[in-house]
Amino acid sequence: MNPFLDAPLEAWRQQIREFVQSELVPLSDQVERQGFIPQDVLGKMRKAGLFGTHTPTEYGGLGLSMLGSCIAIEELAAAHIAFYYTCGVNVHIGSKAIELAGTETQKRQYLVPLAKGDFIGALAMTEPGAGSDAAAIATSASLHGNQYVLNGQKIFITNAQIADCFTVIARTEAGGRSGLSAFIVPKDTAGLVIGSPIEMLGGSGSFHNEVSFEDCAIPRENLLGQEGQGFRLAMYCLDHGRTHWAAYSAGLARAMFELAKERAQTRHQFGRPLSENQATQWKIAELATAIHNGQLAAYDAAWRFDHEPEHRALYAAMAKLANADMVFKVANDTLQLFGGYGYAKSGPIERMWREARVVGILDGTSEMMRQIVGRECLKGQF
Repeated sequence: MNPFLDAPLEAWRQQIREFVQSELVPLSDQVERQGFIPQDVLGKMRKAGLFGTHTPTEYGGLGLSMLGSCIAIEELAAAHIAFYYTCGVNVHIGSKAIELAGTETQKRQYLVPLAKGDFIGALAMTEPGAGSDAAAIATSASLHGNQYVLNGQKIFITNAQIADCFTVIARTEAGGRSGLSAFIVPKDTAGLVIGSPIEMLGGSGSFHNEVSFEDCAIPRENLLGQEGQGFRLAMYCLDHGRTHWAAYSAGLARAMFELAKERAQTRHQFGRPLSENQATQWKIAELATAIHNGQLAAYDAAWRFDHEPEHRALYAAMAKLANADMVFKVANDTLQLFGGYGYAKSGPIERMWREARVVGILDGTSEMMRQIVGRECLKGQF
């Protein structure tokens, strides 16, 4: 038993682990080859509660703590990343702005089906000219009577192709961050255009698209909160996402580590198993230590998210920064241990290696995480 988890959380871990290992891991190669998750499997994920782990029970979720939600994500990481993209966005960046700032009507209309997995959500924030520099967002939202009219372009929007609703960050006033607002845009809104999928290095079976708004008119009541709150709401969403990515990294690293141990014990070279070589033992020791530290960082960020909300941004960024480096190192070393078999597409290692690389990019690059951590530390937050 993990000393940081009580009996209910440990039972929750075991429940999700059994589900992931029996239902999702065996399908990972199929999802990679076919490029989609079977509908019956999505139904099983909904039934398991994976689309709303951190959403309050009154809005259809499981109402877990951030730590409980991270445990689910950690276990989910053993399977193909498309499973995490599809349900994980609903848990954090696709729903949290609605949960925090939505009216009761908005929550009933959108948050409940998102938590149950009946809707798929997406956050439309990144633009061709505004990635890490969110203050440079140019997509506009102009109020005309009782409607906001959106115009602009977003890119690399996760789940866009399958999304039922979007949280869109757009500019309602000139200037920087203070001029940004957040809106709910349903998928069938006239003027919302979903571009072709952008083929990525990893993540077959998940979708990242360009999204355009061409005189896209939405009711005034689709504004989330007040005008000018968009940047704050987006950062709130991203703090959730970054904490979950830290947990995802710990889980993916652990899954690769188990494969590395098995390989070292069963692969014979020069008349003995690789595991009997000192160099291999030292490498296993290094990986185990890195994974242990990564899990602690993720759990610490989750605990502080629950108990020290004033420190969410710092510890979420710190955990994601550390674990982005950790998980890719584990992936790289595991691939090296497998040699040609690790590089071959006939096994899972090269796929997991590709999936590990994205952690340092999505929901804020590692460079931005360094900037956040440095800024918060200089403010006396650490």
